[in-house]
Amino acid sequence: MKKLLFFFVSCLVSFCVFADKKSPNFIIFYMDDLGWAQTSVKMMDEEPLSRSTFYETPNVERLAKRGMKFSNAYSPTPTCTGSRVSIQFGQTSARTQYRFVHDVLSKKQRPNGYRDEITIASMLKQAKQNYITAHYGKGIGVDKLENLGYDVTDEYEEIAPNGNLHGDYIGLKNKKKLPKDDPKRIYSLTNESLKFLDKHAGKRPFFMMISHYAVHGPHAASEDILKKWQDRYDKLDKPTDKRDLDRFYRERSPLFASMIEESDTHLGKLMDFLAERGELENTYIIYTSDNGAEWAPRNKKRQRYNGPLTQGKYFPFEGGVRVPFVVAGPGIPGETQCDIPVIQWDILPTFHDLANSTAPMPPNVDGGSLKEVFFKGNKAADVKRVAPGLVFHFPSYYQPPLSCIRVGDFKFMRNMNSGEIRLYNVKEDYREENDLSKEMPEKIAQLDKLLRDYVQSVDGGEVEDVYQAALDTFDGFEKSHRKAYETKRSKLIKSNPTDLDAQLVKLREDLDKKLLAIKVKREMIKDQRNYGDWHSGAAVSTMKRIGIKKSGDITDPEKAKVFLNQ
Repeated sequence: MKKLLFFFVSCLVSFCVFADKKSPNFIIFYMDDLGWAQTSVKMMDEEPLSRSTFYETPNVERLAKRGMKFSNAYSPTPTCTGSRVSIQFGQTSARTQYRFVHDVLSKKQRPNGYRDEITIASMLKQAKQNYITAHYGKGIGVDKLENLGYDVTDEYEEIAPNGNLHGDYIGLKNKKKLPKDDPKRIYSLTNESLKFLDKHAGKRPFFMMISHYAVHGPHAASEDILKKWQDRYDKLDKPTDKRDLDRFYRERSPLFASMIEESDTHLGKLMDFLAERGELENTYIIYTSDNGAEWAPRNKKRQRYNGPLTQGKYFPFEGGVRVPFVVAGPGIPGETQCDIPVIQWDILPTFHDLANSTAPMPPNVDGGSLKEVFFKGNKAADVKRVAPGLVFHFPSYYQPPLSCIRVGDFKFMRNMNSGEIRLYNVKEDYREENDLSKEMPEKIAQLDKLLRDYVQSVDGGEVEDVYQAALDTFDGFEKSHRKAYETKRSKLIKSNPTDLDAQLVKLREDLDKKLLAIKVKREMIKDQRNYGDWHSGAAVSTMKRIGIKKSGDITDPEKAKVFLNQ
C-alpha cells in the first residue's frame, strides 16, 4: 500500500512540474536598415562609437537591462531580401540561393520557390506544443508568408508579399500614400501585434515576427514627433564646413530620430502588454536589423561608415553586416554583453532548442543553437554550426561581388571580379584597417578553401553565372516590352482616335526609351565584369561615360551618340 501511495504521489508531483513548465513565447522585432551604432545601447562597452549620442531607444535599453546585448552579431547579408529569406530558413544566403536584392540567378536555381523549405514558424508548429505563429510587416519577397507556416499575417495583396512599397503606400495598384498618422505603417504594426497578443498571450504559446519598414527610405514620421526632434537639432551647435555638416546631420537627422523613437515606442508597448498578462518573463524577445545602415555618414572617399565600422548596406564589410542584437527572456542574465559571434540563421535552431521540441531539426539548417550562449554568455562553448563559419556570399551584379567568411577572429574576403583577397582580425580590428593577407598566407589558403568548398557544395552561385542571369533577364524584359508595344499599337489602330499618328509616335518613343534603358544596363554589366573596386559598382562610371542614365534619359547627347553608333 505504501509503495502504491508513493507511486501515486510521484506521478502527481511529476504532472504538476510538467504542467507548470510552460512553453516559451518568441518575438523577433526586426528593424530595416538600422545600423550597429544607431541605437542608444552601446553594443560594445569598450567602443564609445557603438551607440548614438543623439538617437534615443529607451525601450531597447530596457530590453538590454533585462537581457543580453551582442557586440558581434551579424545579419546574413548586407541587403534586406537575402537576410529575410535566410533568417526564416536558418540557412546561409548561399544555400537559400537568394544572396542580394533582385537576385536574378535565384529564379533559375529556384524555379519552384521555397514552399518545400521549413521556416521558423513551421518548425515551431512541428513541435506539437500548440504554437500559433504570426508575421506583421515587410515580408521576404519570394512568397507570401501565409504559404510558409504563418497562421496570421497582415498580407493583403492578392499575389504580392509585403515589400518595401507597403511601407509607403496603402496598396500596390493605386499607389495611394499612407495616411500621415501611420508613417511607415508603424502604428498599423503596433495595433495588429497588440491585437494578436490580446487574443493569444497567456492562452497558448506563440511566435510573432514584427518586421518594421522603418528605418528604410523614404523616411517618414509623425508631425508632432518630428517637430520635437527638429527643435532638438536646431538647438545644437553645428560645424560650418560642408562635409562636416553633412556627417553631423546624418548622425543626428530629426526625421531618422523620429522613426527610431516611434518604432522603439512599439517595442515598449509590447513589453508592457506582456507584463500585464504575466507573460513577459516567459517570452524571448530579439531586437535586431536586416543589414547595416544605409542612412550613414561618408568619409572623404564617399564611402559610408557605421560608427567605427567600414561601409554599410550593400557591402559585406563589418558596417554592412554587423548589426544591433539584444535578447531577453527566460534564463538570460540581465545587463550582460556577449562577444561570441552570432548570426541570424542561428535563430531557427535556437528556438527549436529553447522550445524543447522533440521533432527533428529541419534539414539543411546551417545555424547552431545559441541556447547555451544566451544562458552563459562569454562562458559558453563555441557554437556548433553546419556551415564552416559565418558565410557572407554576395555575388552581386550591381555592387562589388564579394565572397566572405568569418571563422573565429578572422574574416576572409575575396573580390570575385579581380580575385584580390583580404584578411582581417575583426575581433581586434573591427574597423577593417589592417589587411593581414600578405602576412598570413596559410590562414588565407585555409579560409579560401573552406569558403569555396562550402559555396560549391550548396550551389551558392558564381558571379559569372549571376552576370549571365542578369543579361538573360534583360532579354526577357526586352521581349516583354516589344510584345506589350505591339498589343497596344494594334488596339490603338483599331480604335482609330483622331490623334492616332501622335499617339503612335508617343507609344514608339516610350518603347525606344525602355529599350535604351535595357541597352544601358547591358553596358553596365559589361563594365561591372571588369570592375575590381571594393567600395563601388560600375553603374555611375558607365552612365557618365556613355551620357545616358539607366532610366534611358540622355544627359550628354555627344557621348550618347558615340555609344549608340558603336
